[in-house]
Amino acid sequence: MLYRNAVEPLVKSTSPPWFDARGAAVGLVIGFGVPVGGHILIMGLLRAAFRFNLVIALAFSCVANPFNIVPLYYGYYLLGSLVVGGAASIDFEVFERLMHPVMDSAYFWEACQAFLSLGTEFLARWCVSAAILATTSGIAGYWAVHRIQTDRCRKRAEKMGLEYEKFLKALERKSFGENGPILPAKDEG
Repeated sequence: MLYRNAVEPLVKSTSPPWFDARGAAVGLVIGFGVPVGGHILIMGLLRAAFRFNLVIALAFSCVANPFNIVPLYYGYYLLGSLVVGGAASIDFEVFERLMHPVMDSAYFWEACQAFLSLGTEFLARWCVSAAILATTSGIAGYWAVHRIQTDRCRKRAEKMGLEYEKFLKALERKSFGENGPILPAKDEG
């Protein structure tokens, strides 16, 4: 599933490296920086303003998901406690019970209210950790994906007997045309 949703879109992408790298960075920033449930909404708003590979962003935003949210957010609480300087006063079992209303919510706004009701101590620590993790993972994700995709594009250009810069310009023309960015097409080579 990881290969099909995260790796395959990168391997089959016919977009320029920066476009895919932005998608990975946006996905990681949203995945680590936005509470679960708000990912699609925030991604839609960002997609209206910026060019990035939406398929890759969606895949990378799944770093936080309903299966790992409780231990991940408890980690946020512990990291936030270290950064803020206060001792963590909630143990994992208590935290898990506190997260039940968030996890059991049927609607997005219901989950938001339950998340906000966790209290200012938790929310402040969560926000500090979210900012740290979103920033560092977004930067690292952009750098890693850009490097991987640049290498991949260089090899494809070399294989086709083209100069790398000309190959990139062709990718941009193919990907964006005159109507703005489009989703990556299947790899032709």
